[in-house]
Formats: sequence, C-alpha cells, structure tokens
Amino acid sequence: MPSARSQPKPGNRQRIIEATVKLMNEHGGAVGTSQIAEFLGISPGNLYYHFRNREEILRELFDGLTRDLDEVLRVQPGESIPVERLVSCYIGGSKVLWRYRFFFASATDFISRDESLAKKYQEFSARSKSYMRLIIQGAVRDAPGLCRPTVRECEHIAETMWVVWVSWPRYSELSMPGQLLGESDIGRGLEQISFLLSPYLDAAYYQKTKRQLHRFVAELQRDKS
Repeated sequence: MPSARSQPKPGNRQRIIEATVKLMNEHGGAVGTSQIAEFLGISPGNLYYHFRNREEILRELFDGLTRDLDEVLRVQPGESIPVERLVSCYIGGSKVLWRYRFFFASATDFISRDESLAKKYQEFSARSKSYMRLIIQGAVRDAPGLCRPTVRECEHIAETMWVVWVSWPRYSELSMPGQLLGESDIGRGLEQISFLLSPYLDAAYYQKTKRQLHRFVAELQRDKS
C-alpha cells in the first residue's frame, strides 16, 4: 500500500466535487459552473469534460450525501442500540449535515429543477426515516422510559426528527443573519433532536446520551472560538 505521502492527488473530477461543496457552503446554492471553474483555475471546457452541467455535479454530490448518511444510520431490524450507538448516529448525522449543509439550505430549489434528483431525494428521505425508526425502536426497547411508544408512534417521532434535521441549516442561517455558520451551530441541533426521545427512554440512558452530545458540541464551540 502506498504511504499517505505518496497518495496520488485527486483528479479534476473529484476536485470539481470538492470545490462545489466548498463554494456552495460559503456562497449558497446559486453558485454556477463558471464560478467553480474559475475557483479551480481550469477552463469551462475542462469542467464540462467531466460534467455536462451543474445538475450532474449536484447529482453526484447527492449520491455522496446518501452514501455518507446511510453508513451512519444503517441498522438491522431488532438491532440493539446502546448509548454509544445512539450517540454515534447523532454525531455522524451532524457531520454529514455540516458537510452538505448547502444542499439542505437550498433543497427546494435544487429538486424543483431536476426531476431525477427529486425522485432520489424522496427515496433517500424515506430510507433515512425508516432507519431512524429502527434506531428509535431499538433504543426504547433496550432502555424503556415511562412512555412506551407504539411502532406507529416511533414512525411519527422519526419523521419529526427528520424534519428538524433537514431544516436545521436553514433555521441556523435565519437565526444568525450576517454571521458565519459554524459546525457547532449545526451540532447544537443534536441536543434539540435528542430531546424528542427523552420521554421514551430510561432516565439514566437519556442523561448519559445527553452528556456525551453536550461534550461533543462544547468541543466544537471551543474549536470555533
């Protein structure tokens, strides 16, 4: 295996992907192909050799987003969900949200312009909510609280969590006009989302989860300052 020092540099295709993520996170979803090419110091023709238009770039980015979140949330029916597993889902989900925050801030615009992306988004949303329901069911089964949610209620909780998760970047931007969004601002949404499960979990289990999430967000805030 080659050492990290000898790893080949990413080709232009991957550089285009990473540049698009960076520019859209910094300047919003209106960034176009000419701005991406200019940022990279390549010709528009070079960019169009790899991607015919901006929509193709966004589709590939979205494929990366779905792979990253699937890896975080993927669980099997009946799988045990100890505190560490639940916390890893929250933190992993926060990191995915931070990397692709531009997509969720501009999702309506993106999917309204691209029918195939809209279909992919609906499938992604349904699959993610299904994973979240399984995670919730496992957690409340392993560490039940005073309230015992039904399967249907777990579906409702999962959908509510999903709505908060996908809406958090836009909410954070609107709450901080004129300020740069930091990873800790995205991470703060973890504590809001985790609170939704508090009535359904054993108090000790929930408090341990809460402490670990608070520690993670506090570390992000220290890094920001």
